[in-house]
This record gives sequence, C-alpha cells and structure tokens, in this order.
Amino acid sequence: MKTHELKTDPRMFQASFDGVKPWEIRFDDRGYEVCDHLILRETQHCGEDMKDGMPLVYTGRELVVKVDFILFGHPAGYGLDDGWCIMSVSGVDE
Repeated sequence: MKTHELKTDPRMFQASFDGVKPWEIRFDDRGYEVCDHLILRETQHCGEDMKDGMPLVYTGRELVVKVDFILFGHPAGYGLDDGWCIMSVSGVDE
C-alpha cells in the first residue's frame, strides 16, 4: 500500500468531502493500486486558474480515501485514454 498526496480543485474536493463523488479520475503517473490511500488536498484555485498564473495555495483541508477499484484506460478503458484511470474510493474509516 502506498499513500499519494494529490492536489484537488475546490469544487471537486467539496463533492468528495460531501460524499457525493466516490471516485477520482487521474493520470496514472504514480502506479496507483487497490488499497492505496489518497490524501486529497484542497487548493484555493482550480487547475485552469493555476495554468493561467494563479499560485498553488492549499486551503488546509484534506481528506484521506482508500482506493477500492481501478479501471485503467486504453485498450479496455471504456472511454478512458491511455495512461488515465478512474478509481472507486471510500473513506478510510468507513
């Protein structure tokens, strides 16, 4: 089991925090595996704003989730491009 710290846009963080988004779509540049933990760290600005020059600032809110299932992209990725994955996640205390 590995632990990954991930930047998370405010809107996506809130949906995860509220329990209505039990998944993460990410580029698999970290070798995600089932049972890994993800530390979702809320950013003040969204990714698009940061691409346009806004600074990376964390709000201090974090959420730790566990990866329960992973669907990897191409060739059998059900619409996910090669290198991407969608992970089903749950709270570590659930």
